[in-house]
Amino acid sequence: MPEIKGSLIVDLHPAGTVRMVFIAQTGDGNEAPLTAKNLDAAELDFVRLCGLTPERASALRAELQRSKASSVQTNFDAACD
Repeated sequence: MPEIKGSLIVDLHPAGTVRMVFIAQTGDGNEAPLTAKNLDAAELDFVRLCGLTPERASALRAELQRSKASSVQTNFDAACD
């Protein structure tokens, strides 16, 4: 299946919610943010939806807790919604 390359940008809001935006390298400008209710849910989404390995998802979560914002290069499966 084809993959879509891009950047996953995440930020941690004061209420504990996590906003995730995948910016595809296609340049179409139609990014739509996803919101997770907390870091636990976000970490699961990093693996399930965003194509990160569990180790990378854990590292991204740690960086997000530390810095309140982070980004990582990743690939989405074009068949995923």
